[in-house]
Amino acid sequence: MSTRIERALQHQLDAGCDDGVFPGASACAATWQGGAWSYIDVAAGVRAEGTSAVTAQTIYDLASLTKPWVATAALRLHQAGVFDLGARVDAIIPEARGLPVGERSWEEVLSHRSGLEAWVPFYETLPEEPGSDAAHAWILGELLPHWDASTVGASVYSDLGYILAGVAMSRASGQPLNEIVAERIASELGVDDTVFFGASRADENWKAWCAPTGWSPWRQRILVGEVHDDNCAALGGVAGHAGMFGAANGVARFGAACVAAWHGRRGASEEELMRHATAVRPGGTHRLGWDGKAQEGSAAGSSIDADAFGHLGFTGTSLWCDPRRQLVVVLLTNRVAVSDDNTAIRQFRPGFHDAVVDAFDDR
Repeated sequence: MSTRIERALQHQLDAGCDDGVFPGASACAATWQGGAWSYIDVAAGVRAEGTSAVTAQTIYDLASLTKPWVATAALRLHQAGVFDLGARVDAIIPEARGLPVGERSWEEVLSHRSGLEAWVPFYETLPEEPGSDAAHAWILGELLPHWDASTVGASVYSDLGYILAGVAMSRASGQPLNEIVAERIASELGVDDTVFFGASRADENWKAWCAPTGWSPWRQRILVGEVHDDNCAALGGVAGHAGMFGAANGVARFGAACVAAWHGRRGASEEELMRHATAVRPGGTHRLGWDGKAQEGSAAGSSIDADAFGHLGFTGTSLWCDPRRQLVVVLLTNRVAVSDDNTAIRQFRPGFHDAVVDAFDDR
């Protein structure tokens, strides 16, 4: 089975490079066999045109794959009595008092049902030094009024909600968000050297392993080891919606831990958290920190189970978990190195996932 999956992964990545979907990519599939997880790592192409080859150790900007990590950390803080998902936003964010979003709960925020708008380019008019306390305060003040009453309870994907949740988690715990995620997830899983908030690393040697994500018009430079998302960069590179970097194997280990929790192998409390996070919610496919499989046109393809949960990242990344098959599939690319307008990955992703799932089933 491992050989079939490896061949499928390699064929798909090679085809993606040949077709200009991305300059290079790495992928990892995790399967539960004989009472343990088995990991299959492949790579193809180059980090960017004229640069070195991609390997299984190449680090990519995970973009919105940050969200499942942050949401899982939020669930653990909730379980520890530090961050109440049922509490009103304004109980932790007093700046929201008197504003409609202040009445919503963190459960609604983290499941994209709070009424906060999807995205606003705060960086474009930022009057403060990026990453400064003043920049954080200004962006928070600008963010809170961006709310639409007609979308409360509906599934409207929102970066703004996760920016706000990251602020709240830090205030509730008294720790920076990167430390919360590291302690509650990455260190526990043993992947803190391969999945982390890039801006939190004082030592920049890891950037030598990093795939570029192209030219930033706002920052006027090629981004290598700097978060691609400009709002995250304005916040200093650590935020609830983006900022994490990683290698495919480390991301797959996170996915495998989530599947194990879904099955109850990490204890009853972890099973409860994971089942709650991935439970279907009305009005769309978004769950708490995750997305579900759409009935038609899912990026996860048509073969993956209906109970599958996953997430996409704007830079060209994805993580999908099939708990019934006990299969995790990670795809990391820098499709934005070609162009932010390069949308070929939309057609690539479904076929990629179908090929891996079909190889898994072909026993």
